[in-house]
Amino acid sequence: MVQQTTDQHEAGEESSQSQEMKDVERKVRRMLMSSVLVMVFGILAVLGVLIYKSVSNNESVGTGQVVGGAIVNQLKPGETIRSMMIENSTVYLLVDGKGMTSVLEMNKKSGFVTRRIEFIPQAD
Repeated sequence: MVQQTTDQHEAGEESSQSQEMKDVERKVRRMLMSSVLVMVFGILAVLGVLIYKSVSNNESVGTGQVVGGAIVNQLKPGETIRSMMIENSTVYLLVDGKGMTSVLEMNKKSGFVTRRIEFIPQAD
């Protein structure tokens, strides 16, 4: 014969835990479920951001070529592009030509110049 210890219970038998232990067990289960839900929500949020960024910043090579063609049409004779910076939907060009430097601000999608700032050199 096998004796049953106090920790082992048959399938239908009531648990002999005190009420305080049952309360602690319920609180631990509730904390576990809320922790799992917060973790799942965080993972879904990160995945959502990654998917959004991959879809919203998806640009084709053709768009860059169209803007490149528009840039050439906006330059004055003798001007050359020294550097370019792209920020959100705006393209900034640093242009040298005929004794002065200019900054062109262009709309990335349309390729049109929205602003031109010319820096006149100071005499020494």
